[in-house]
Amino acid sequence: MPRFRIAALFLVAACCAAAAASAATVAMYGDFRVQGTFFSNQNYTGWNATGTQTEDTLNIWQRLRLHVDFASGEHLAFRLGLRVNNETWGHGTLTAANPSPAVEPYQCYLQFTVPETRVTVTAGYQPLSLPHTAVFYDSVVLGADSGNSDAAALVVSAPLIDERLSVTAGYARLVDTNRTYDTTTTQVGDELDFAFLTLPVTLSGAQVTPWGAVAILGRSASLPGSMGNSLLSASSFAAPSAFANNQNAALWTGFALTAELPFPVKVYADGVYGDAFAADRHRNRRHGWFADAALEYTGFAAFAPQLLGWWGSGEDAALADGSERLPAVNTEWGPRGSFLFNADQDLTQASMNTTPQGSKGLVLNFDRISLVPRLTSLVAFSYAAGTNSPAGLRKAVALTGGPGHYATMGQDLAEGERLCSVAWEHAYALTDAVNLIAETGFAHGEGFRASIWGRRMVHQAGDAWQAALGLIYRF
Repeated sequence: MPRFRIAALFLVAACCAAAAASAATVAMYGDFRVQGTFFSNQNYTGWNATGTQTEDTLNIWQRLRLHVDFASGEHLAFRLGLRVNNETWGHGTLTAANPSPAVEPYQCYLQFTVPETRVTVTAGYQPLSLPHTAVFYDSVVLGADSGNSDAAALVVSAPLIDERLSVTAGYARLVDTNRTYDTTTTQVGDELDFAFLTLPVTLSGAQVTPWGAVAILGRSASLPGSMGNSLLSASSFAAPSAFANNQNAALWTGFALTAELPFPVKVYADGVYGDAFAADRHRNRRHGWFADAALEYTGFAAFAPQLLGWWGSGEDAALADGSERLPAVNTEWGPRGSFLFNADQDLTQASMNTTPQGSKGLVLNFDRISLVPRLTSLVAFSYAAGTNSPAGLRKAVALTGGPGHYATMGQDLAEGERLCSVAWEHAYALTDAVNLIAETGFAHGEGFRASIWGRRMVHQAGDAWQAALGLIYRF
């Protein structure tokens, strides 16, 4: 067993012993899952996003999440989260010989109530997500992906008017490229800082949460690839040093609404507008909007039909004026059940990773199907189309080095490009703690443009198929 694993186990044991000595209560819980997945024609080609590698259609995945909560009364708690992250059998951590270190901390934060108040403070590495409605899984601007994409943050929340109105404010440092010292004696902006404010309002039969956020990006900050794709215009993605200002601001405003109607129907809606780097050169600006809405009928005991839709602004034909897609920091948005998106599927490698910005679509979903004892199922039919100008997307792909760098065929959609998919998900309770999971997905793409992606990529495109069988133990 690698030294790091032993050290992690000793750390948990020591923390539990210390908690017991100080009369704190300790709760340990989490989940373990193992699965086999067959996935044919990922990215609709069977290649990686750039078309330089061929897929392996069968993988066996394994992961572990462990939470250790230490609580001293009702007003003071600390969480330590450890994980063996998603890995395939025979690779990395799960090799037969010389495995790489496995256990890593992925949550570590303190939560307490300020004495004599109802103000709650959460400080440390924690799940951080902007407001969104439940049927769309997570935020299109900044999502936590069920704790897989946490952030180092300070969050303060407090009720304002009884339980009907509250406020939450937070600050996170998402990127600090050079950490304590810059590389020379000349100071540069190498951070991405993020702050937000939410005002949840609870009314009779409804909850609405208006929110706003601001990010400050340093010109010399090194962004992870996916963050650069969703936050930057094509021009600044291709040449980050092209920013004229050392610090640039991005602003967002939005809302999340959930309402129960007098008859058995629930309404969900989200809207957001974002404008990033407007004070810099025009070609570096990225601004746009995104909206979604859903109806859920709650009158059936055996299943819940849902109709979900979305629309996001797309690129225009020019790059000189920047990007017209919604800027985002960490998009984890997805309609419930859709195979096109990461939508909180139980198993790993379970979607086509479509980009919501610059697209529109509908999902018809039959959720919580419970016709057989101990078996819960979901069936979802999805359709998506592009709202990006073909000329604008073609120029962006050419400028950023080809398909798969800034934009990917089958994920970033131009006008005239369409996707449809079907997903089946089933969970059978073998015991109260162990579920047998079966997932199947099919996706078909039409209208992929050779002028954008190249004839080689488009000629290779075909239907995608996925099937997975796994076990989840929750403890």
